[in-house]
Amino acid sequence: MAFPVPENEAERLAELHSLEILNTGASAALHGICELARRVLDVPFACVGLVDRDRQWFKAVSGWEGVEGTSREHSFSAWTIMAPQPLVVPDATRDPRFAENIYVTGDPHIRFYIGAPIALQEGLNIGSLCIFGPEPREPRPGDMETIDHFVHIIVDQFRLHQATRRAKREIDHRRTSQSLLEMQSRELWRRQTLLAQTERLARVGGWEFDIATQRLNWSDGIYRIYGFPPGRAATVEQSQSHFPTEARHQFQRKFYAALRSGEPFEVELPFVNAQGQHRLVRKTCELEMDGEKVVRAFGILQDITEQKEAEQRMWHMANHDALTDLPNRGLMRDKLEVALRRARRSGNHVGVLLVDLDQFKDVNDTLGHDAGDALLVEAARRLSACVSDLDTVARLGGDEFIVLLSALESPTDGMVAAQRILSALSLPFVYRRSSLSCRGSVGVTVAPDHGTDPSTLLKNADIALYRAKSAGRGIAVEYDPRMQQATENRIQLKARVRLGLKNGEFMPYYQPKISLTSGAIVGFEALMRWRHPRKGLLGPSEFGQVFDDPHLSVELGERLLELTTRDMAAWTAMGCDFCHVAINVSSAEFARGELPERILAALDAVRLPPERMMIEVTETVFLGRGTETVRHSLQSLSQAGVGIALDDFGTGYASLTHLKQFPVDRIKIDRSFVHDIEHDVDDAAIVRAVINLGQSLGIKTVAEGVETRSQAAYLRSNGCDFAQGYLYSKALPASRVPILLRGWSVDDAAYRSSEPLDVAG
Repeated sequence: MAFPVPENEAERLAELHSLEILNTGASAALHGICELARRVLDVPFACVGLVDRDRQWFKAVSGWEGVEGTSREHSFSAWTIMAPQPLVVPDATRDPRFAENIYVTGDPHIRFYIGAPIALQEGLNIGSLCIFGPEPREPRPGDMETIDHFVHIIVDQFRLHQATRRAKREIDHRRTSQSLLEMQSRELWRRQTLLAQTERLARVGGWEFDIATQRLNWSDGIYRIYGFPPGRAATVEQSQSHFPTEARHQFQRKFYAALRSGEPFEVELPFVNAQGQHRLVRKTCELEMDGEKVVRAFGILQDITEQKEAEQRMWHMANHDALTDLPNRGLMRDKLEVALRRARRSGNHVGVLLVDLDQFKDVNDTLGHDAGDALLVEAARRLSACVSDLDTVARLGGDEFIVLLSALESPTDGMVAAQRILSALSLPFVYRRSSLSCRGSVGVTVAPDHGTDPSTLLKNADIALYRAKSAGRGIAVEYDPRMQQATENRIQLKARVRLGLKNGEFMPYYQPKISLTSGAIVGFEALMRWRHPRKGLLGPSEFGQVFDDPHLSVELGERLLELTTRDMAAWTAMGCDFCHVAINVSSAEFARGELPERILAALDAVRLPPERMMIEVTETVFLGRGTETVRHSLQSLSQAGVGIALDDFGTGYASLTHLKQFPVDRIKIDRSFVHDIEHDVDDAAIVRAVINLGQSLGIKTVAEGVETRSQAAYLRSNGCDFAQGYLYSKALPASRVPILLRGWSVDDAAYRSSEPLDVAG
């Protein structure tokens, strides 16, 4: 397969090689851009490729892991760099340029592709940002503008790389020039001229002092450093008068010591030139000996102000967060080690507070990264205002900050500072006329009570922060050694769940849903149970926390889908009419992608129609970066015939608009509202409101946790459609479902739902 070559190929390759980046490792910054591009553009693959003479090198890859590059012959980028405009390929199998490409016919089976050329100079395209996927599609409105924005960011990254290399070369060059000049001053000390042009470039000059005559001579370079016109007579008093008193005394002490010992020296000193500008200079001194007597001193004076400023800028960039200008993790760790050493000597305490912004992800997802960045900057400002000049606030990354309290008099002062921080963060933050929440959660550790080294303190602060977020967020929690055991238990539980999945210990149990009007069984909900080899049958309350792990959540979801469809097929073969089975689907399963395809494929594998399946999702699934993915997945499933139920309604954060935006067939009233409808006026009012809402929108309502006839009667009298709970049946193993169906009494179920009662409200 031949590939096109630009007319300016030689210039293009020279530009590429001048970056000196091809043989370096992958770029974390570019990888982050690719990750972001995948999420924003909703594509499975993104990469940044640089096109060399016969190969494409990937500097960042997201979604297509383990691939470092491709041949230029099979590279889409080889075509992308031919023009200044992006290359759009809606379907590669229909494009003669790519139909036989090995990456189209083979993994990753590219169909859709957009390549945007990357050029640091106009007309010299060194590579491209590649966005691609295995499904044909056209760019969505706004996609090209978004891709162009990402390309500008990538170009800025390469230019930053160039600028950093130039700065390093400049510093190296100055150090080399300084060394050479010092060698020349020792070898050519008798010369009157010390390479005036080199002096001017390096801001350096030569001096010599005759011990016997007390005569001082300067080169033109030193006159420039002092700000005097060349040729003016130089005196010792004049040369020393431009140094502050302490600097002048420091040089004199070293100079007289050198006259006695005959040893050369160099020193860096503050300096004020004739124009009153404060500078920093390096002064060296060599000695010419006549026997044991010093007869002449000579050396160089160099203005190193810009060099030191450049080094300071580079150090600052390496040790501070670019967005907030706070110290980063590495600098914070150094400061923490220093604070701990001081505390051991003084007997004081050191506090380490780990702060996490609770609503940062929602702000980022709903208002964009500009709003998220503004929130981080404001949080950094508020945190810095809460501590003294002796303390340090650093950004660890993302929405996590760390506060180092260097000298606490009491261990309780850590929690006092944490409460002060929570109060400061709780104040509203206004961004472009929108009021945003800046609330946070805090994990607190204090040395030496909770650890005596940085690693232990940071680990324990993270454990305390996890506990604060688990307890509802917006609070501060101080580390307790018992938390370590809880963390270890959580880790052990995850490991045991993985083993249980491997050993087939997880299985669905089925709870029937009952029509409140007819008493008939109208379907089942599949509820995961764990048949633990030692503890027996366990419900979600025993292992539900593992759903925080997206990988385990997906594995459990896959196992539930597999076993549920198998049981449904077995019931169908037995002639049982179970109507439908509902399974719960987590956010992680949506985020993984292709959820509709996997559910429909599982049903097709056992020859069951989509109408036999219903999925239940909580309101939190509708929030976050994957909203469009969730919307598309639910619409695809709904159009195929799969029912959609909104679970635990009223307990989450979703807006009522989600009932209009998403294809919801049923609303499930959470058991927490049903439990006290006989006695609690508020719960009864909420239940009635949800039922009325469902009736207004044409959505059926299902009440969970119905345990008494009074509850069922109240729900029925207020128009609730369906109910499930212990009043009718506990969750049963698959083998008991046919027995339940055959022995079900519609009249008995209807009777249980019809007892008159007098409930609250």
